[in-house]
Amino acid sequence: MNNKKYAFATALIGFSASAFANDIVLNELTIRDHLYPDNFKSELNNNLNFFRDGVGVDPVSKVPFDTVSIVDGEVVPFYYVNTTEIGLYLNILVEVEKAGNADALTRIAEVLDVLEETPTWKGLYFWPYDIVDGKLQPTIEGIVPAVDNANLAFSLVGVAGAYLDSTSPEKQAIVARIETILEGQIDGWISIYDKNRGLLNAGWSTKDDAALPYFIDRKANESRLAPLWAALITRDQGANAIPTSAFDDMELYTHSYTFNGKEYNPMLTWNGTYFQGMLPSIWMNERELMPDYSLVEDMTFAQMVYAAKHNIPLLSSSATVDDGYSEFGVPYLSESTVMFNNEMPPGDTGTPHATALSYIVSPETSIQALKALKAYYPNIESEFGWYDAVNTEGRMSTKILSLDQGMFVGAFVAGEINADVQTYLEARGYMDDVRDMYRSFVPNNQ
Repeated sequence: MNNKKYAFATALIGFSASAFANDIVLNELTIRDHLYPDNFKSELNNNLNFFRDGVGVDPVSKVPFDTVSIVDGEVVPFYYVNTTEIGLYLNILVEVEKAGNADALTRIAEVLDVLEETPTWKGLYFWPYDIVDGKLQPTIEGIVPAVDNANLAFSLVGVAGAYLDSTSPEKQAIVARIETILEGQIDGWISIYDKNRGLLNAGWSTKDDAALPYFIDRKANESRLAPLWAALITRDQGANAIPTSAFDDMELYTHSYTFNGKEYNPMLTWNGTYFQGMLPSIWMNERELMPDYSLVEDMTFAQMVYAAKHNIPLLSSSATVDDGYSEFGVPYLSESTVMFNNEMPPGDTGTPHATALSYIVSPETSIQALKALKAYYPNIESEFGWYDAVNTEGRMSTKILSLDQGMFVGAFVAGEINADVQTYLEARGYMDDVRDMYRSFVPNNQ
């Protein structure tokens, strides 16, 4: 950001929280009509309204609860959150505001208030945060994850892109505040790049005062936007700039899969979980960016076949039916299993958010699968959103996870978010670098 932009940002930041009311309550959320699929409006609204104050959102801190349980028809919240969840909430709020709800804009500003006040490490956010007296407090582990910071960055970019060309002072103030947050993270991104390996560390531990001991080295992973964003935000930092090779040099593998005599070539995620392959597509139009999107289409098809065989939704990291948490995946879509013979949890539990994510790839098939899921397991739909997991025996979790609800709803508005993100990236001169990096999204084993 040049000096003129800094001056503009400083002037507008004064027009932040004080310009908005402090007593709004979001108790019903809707999006624009064209975003509702045919015959799925009530179901999508049911999941969207998880993000009501006092349900999935803490009315004091203004951020989502990571998890809630439904006990005897009442919401029991867990008072912690991570920044990917906050980011997805912001993107959903933009769509609610576009539908005419002015209170959603106020809430966006309130969430930015929280982010500006929350403790960080070199501008990067911790994982997770406890919610204490309406404030976010880092835990004693002191983990600063690259993945959640990148997800939040792209969520913020999407919000800024939505309002970049607005003449509204309130919206321009939001853009300025976002740019200040993003610029304030540059040193943090530089600090987690390993020049010897040429890869981004997975993050930093303030407890150990050291980088986390593993790297972001796979493209078919939910972390893939971290090296991409790190290269973009640091590119003007001279010798400290993180090279685009941090993205290009990540590995990608496929494995042939045959069904009814036809061969498919799906990309492998590490655990065979669907969100690892799909979460970044909520922010990036990967259908256009990837050289061969059939890798994603084939992964989705193979997931659908496995889920249909076991009468469950698609498989991904989710709650368990006894209210734990696990990385459920399809064995033959797991790099860990296929290439390294590692064992994985039994693939007998699916999660509705994974089936919803497939809307990005095949809208009609996704809706058919979601409707069939509801018909087969009608109790999957609570008053507060769809429960997070169901197994082959029909047992369900009592939990609803904010991250998974964010992905569920985010899949249906991904086209809008993609466009807003691209608006910002184009305006800042980043898109050519983005396109160049995605040209490397080709399998290493072909």
